[in-house]
This record gives sequence, structure tokens and C-alpha cells, in this order.
Amino acid sequence: MPAKVVARVGLDFTPAEKMLTQAGDHLVLAPLWTEEDIIKYASDADAVIVAASEPYTKKVIQTLGKCKIISRMGIGFNNIDVEEATRQGIPVAVVLDASVHEVSDHTVALLLAFSRRIFPLVQAVRRGIWKAGSAEIVKVRGQMFRLNQQTLGLVGVGRIGARVAQKARAFGLRVLGYDPYLSSPELQQRGAEKVDFGQLLREADFISLHAPLTPETRGMFGLKEFRGMKPTAVIINTARGAIIDEQALYQALAEGSVAGAGLDVCEPEPPRPDNPLFQLEQVLVTGHSAFFSESSMLELQQKATEAAIAALRGDWPPLLVNPEVKEQRNRRIG
Repeated sequence: MPAKVVARVGLDFTPAEKMLTQAGDHLVLAPLWTEEDIIKYASDADAVIVAASEPYTKKVIQTLGKCKIISRMGIGFNNIDVEEATRQGIPVAVVLDASVHEVSDHTVALLLAFSRRIFPLVQAVRRGIWKAGSAEIVKVRGQMFRLNQQTLGLVGVGRIGARVAQKARAFGLRVLGYDPYLSSPELQQRGAEKVDFGQLLREADFISLHAPLTPETRGMFGLKEFRGMKPTAVIINTARGAIIDEQALYQALAEGSVAGAGLDVCEPEPPRPDNPLFQLEQVLVTGHSAFFSESSMLELQQKATEAAIAALRGDWPPLLVNPEVKEQRNRRIG
């Protein structure tokens, strides 16, 4: 009897389907947008492959009576109730490195877009402002500074943060790092100068977020933090939307406490179309696309599928966020 592996419709799962077919298993694609959807289509699944938005809540996980693994197609797992999965004996696997290049590239792209005021200049030219004898285009240019005279502050200097540091230093940026889990020598090896949170806020011209969403980081950037930044500073978020209090960000931008925001992620996702941030010209929103490339999607899918196949064969995947499940009597593997 082929094992049933369920994933969300809307993504190209051709590589996963080939791998599962070769392993003798069966992939089912379903519209897994809500709790009710997942309960309807995946409650009898032997394994599930999870993207970034499916709500694998406590209620959902309690219905996964046969599921041997929840295999996340990425590194973040804030849409999965890991505690409940552990209680149920279900391992939760993640993919560690697949999008490091893409997210770090996207971060630097947003930094450069703000540094060189790309978006307002393009819009101004399209509006016909660039005219002979007119100084209007000069006003649009506003304040620009050489990158090698600027400072980038990283919140979280793990794999992605370290890669951002490497790329930023190639442009001559000074790089500060706030990461309470890394020592000063470790941060230095990763290309950043260790500072406390207050110094990072005060000195950075760009602040880029690369921390996971945890109880400690949820709402980490509120009005107090924005008012502690330079009024010319820009915040960039390619991590998780809830790290930023969006209402506070709107107020900070409106009052001029910060100069701009590059947001690849929002809270919630997808965001409401009436989100007031979208009305501000100094905000760029890129639709949770930082992780994406043809190569990264293939690698994410392959590794997540390999983890599912391993679990279905009774083997433990290499990277679990809840490895303690291995010692439980109700574990679904072994």
C-alpha cells in the first residue's frame, strides 16, 4: 500500500512527485489554506510536506493520526505547533541552507534600492519630472551617501546574516551584529562587530533582521526601538513579519523617526490590502519572495521530500527541530 504524502496545491511539486513515485509512495496535492482544509485533506496522511503558510496548529496536528513526519520546506517553522507535534510523537524536519544565497541577495538588493533611491527615481522619471532646466529630479534624489561611509546593523548573525555581512563588507559597509547567542570572536569570524541592541539602533544606517520568530523576538521592533534609530535609517525584514510591530512602524515612518522600510514579510500573510504601510512611498514590499529562485525551490523540495521518504522507511531525517521526540514512547518512527 503506497504511503500518502500531502502537500499544498499551487506549487510545482513535479520533482517531489517523481521522488515519491520512485520510492513507491503517492503524492496528493490539496488546497491546504485553512485548518479545516488540512483536516479535510491530510488527516489520513502518512506524511505532510509543508510550505510557509499552511496553519499546522494544535487543532490540526491532533487530527494527524497516521502522520510519521511533518517535513517543512524551509528553515522557519512558526506556522507549525512544534510542541503539539512533539506531544503526538511526530518529528518536525526542516531544511537548513537552501535559501541562504537568495535571502542574502534579496537583503542586499533592498539595501541598494534604498541607498540609491531606485524606486522614487524610477517613479519620478515615469511621471515626467526629469526635464531640462528643472531641479525636480534633484529633489527626488534627496539624501544619498556613499555605502563605504555607512553602517549596517544585523539582528541575528546566523547563516543568512553572516552571508549578508560578507556581501555588505564587499561594498565597504561597516557591519554591526546583535546576536546574544554568539560571542565577539564568533561574530568577528562572521564579519560583524558585536554590539548591544542599543548601540545597533543608534549607529546603524540600515538594520536588517535575520532572527527567527520566537516569544523573545515577536514585536521586537516597536515605536520605542524605531525612535531609537537614526531618522535617516532604513529597516529591512526578510525574516518574519511579526518581529516588527507594523502599526508602530507606520507611525515611525509617518513622523519621520525612520526613513524607510523594505519588507519581504508581513504579519499576517498575505497582508490585508488596506494595510496603511502600502500607502507610503518609503515602503517597499516584495511578497515573501526573498527565499525564491529556481535552484532554491528545487533544493528545498528535494530535501523536504528526502526527509519524508526517510521517515516513511523508518529512518530519522538529519535535521529535526524536536529531536527529543526520538526518546518518546509514542514516537512515530522506530
